[in-house]
Amino acid sequence: MLDRLRPLALFAAPFAALVLASCAATTQTGASARTASADDETLVVLFAVDGLRWDSLELYDVPNMRALAARGMQAEHLIPVTPTSTFVQFYSMATGLHPEDHGIINNNTWDRELEERFTNPQSMRDARWWHGEPFWITAERQGVRTAIQFWLGSENQFDGDRPTRWFPYHHTMPYEDRPAAAMTWLDGPTELRPRLIALYFDEPDSSGHRYGPDSDGYGAAIARVDAILGQMIDELDARGLLERTDFIFLSDHGMAEISNERVITIDDHFDIDSVFIPEVHGRWGNSYQPYMNLYADDPAAAEAAYQAMKDLHPNLRVWRRGEMPDHIRIDHPTRGPDVFIMADAGWMLTSGRLPEPTRALTMRGTHGYDANDPSMHTVLIGAGPSFPAGERTGPVRHLDMYALVTCLLGVTPVETEGDADAVARLTGGRCPAN
Repeated sequence: MLDRLRPLALFAAPFAALVLASCAATTQTGASARTASADDETLVVLFAVDGLRWDSLELYDVPNMRALAARGMQAEHLIPVTPTSTFVQFYSMATGLHPEDHGIINNNTWDRELEERFTNPQSMRDARWWHGEPFWITAERQGVRTAIQFWLGSENQFDGDRPTRWFPYHHTMPYEDRPAAAMTWLDGPTELRPRLIALYFDEPDSSGHRYGPDSDGYGAAIARVDAILGQMIDELDARGLLERTDFIFLSDHGMAEISNERVITIDDHFDIDSVFIPEVHGRWGNSYQPYMNLYADDPAAAEAAYQAMKDLHPNLRVWRRGEMPDHIRIDHPTRGPDVFIMADAGWMLTSGRLPEPTRALTMRGTHGYDANDPSMHTVLIGAGPSFPAGERTGPVRHLDMYALVTCLLGVTPVETEGDADAVARLTGGRCPAN
């Protein structure tokens, strides 16, 4: 938990001082910084897509992604946190924290103290769910205007602070309209323009689920977001902004092929009604999942379930609370499960004792698996004045994104799990590690 963060002060303190010297566009803080001219300042744009597997640039016709990589720095892999669910990833990127510290441990987090489930959209503006400090809040508190469109957590107020511009999630908003909206923010008066813009697009995730990651449908969705990426870059170039824009293209997780022939029934040897598993006891009933969280009021019931599952299947991984591998950090005090159950990539879990799932397993792709599985890795490209041109670097983590964004903006970061060395590699030393 938070005590694991203490050594990270060694990162936050020297990095904070160096970031201001190496990337700062302004060292003013608070409202006074609002009056500084934006004409010469670096603009930071995050263009985030959902569910883009790490090898997509090699497998599909994506001229705009490739052109961006040619004039910038591309990481070999962008590595998520576990579990590789969308809400977990976007909030880990925003805060630089593991799920156990920022509080969002899956897309439908259960809090045993509140006896509530995180529910979209009601919980999006409920401050009880959100821990940590997203990069847009750090920026706003130091006088940098931000405009955040549909990034998870941006609808919430943090002690009264929120982005200058924020938007309730609107799933059906046409993709073409999203960059167009960003341009209207940049076309406004200088003193009102954001220096940080973040946009979110739900594809190619939706098509990856429907058709699978090695399908024409997935490829068509990737081509669609590539075209919108090109539109965004062209709009910046037409306004003379591209040369001073640090443009970050990234995604939250990859995608694995699944089949109804690779399903594990978890409860053949224990009473599933003696425990609570939100993924099968929730409002949708039994379902197929890549992982499950088990809670029990009776420790003996949790132990019985663990013993029944731990050697059940060669493609099933089961851990007690407090015994998970170091990279699986979901041990939140009121949200972490007593037993965490995870299938290997490509497999799904269900209950055999509860009524059959009402939704058949018609999906051909999914995610949520262990972040160490390469199929869950994704894409990161950075291009602009703070990135070397046409180079590649080793793997970078979602946990490093908060540190990267705060460096590019020249604001002092809060303490996070970010790796200063990774940020230095990505920026060619423009965000130095020491």
